[in-house]
Amino acid sequence: MDAFEALVEAHRPAMRMVLAKLVRLLEARNVRYVIGGANALSLYVRPRMTVDLDAFVDASAKETLDKLLAADFEVLSVGRFHSKFRDGDVEVDIVCAGANAEDFAIASGRDAVLLGTKVRVASPEGLLLLYLNSEKPVNFADAIELLRSQPALDLRRVRKQLERHQPELLAKLEKMLHIARQPTPSYEESRARRPGELRP
Repeated sequence: MDAFEALVEAHRPAMRMVLAKLVRLLEARNVRYVIGGANALSLYVRPRMTVDLDAFVDASAKETLDKLLAADFEVLSVGRFHSKFRDGDVEVDIVCAGANAEDFAIASGRDAVLLGTKVRVASPEGLLLLYLNSEKPVNFADAIELLRSQPALDLRRVRKQLERHQPELLAKLEKMLHIARQPTPSYEESRARRPGELRP
């Protein structure tokens, strides 16, 4: 059992079964997909806990897939580009590809075993592009961890994608790279940098 499996087993044991069920549905319909988010990230960096599964799917399959998932999962919301389902205490986010980052993530996906299930997961380059498109602080931090732990990550390929499709994100990539190249602060140093905290 790897570190991510142990984490999931301790905090969200149903996630293993939900992932297997989701992948069976996707593959039975030959839907092009990748698993992203913290689940995919766990293959490349020290894992962190997550409460959901993120699947990026081919846009042409979204409508059919929403109906199919509605038969086996509780429907939380159905949108044009993003739908949310739940099985027990595990939420499933289905994100429709069509934007450059999602399309790239699917096209550059790779085979892996995640929580005991053979899946397609976002490559490090695909995850980085997805994180560059996110406004969530946790995804910015995830991107920095990814850059630190994957020195072979193909930055040339990522830059080429951004130059072609989203040049406005090049500065954000450079900021991430600058932070990733800095020494990782110790626990004590990071606490000392937090403003407004009471210190002994």
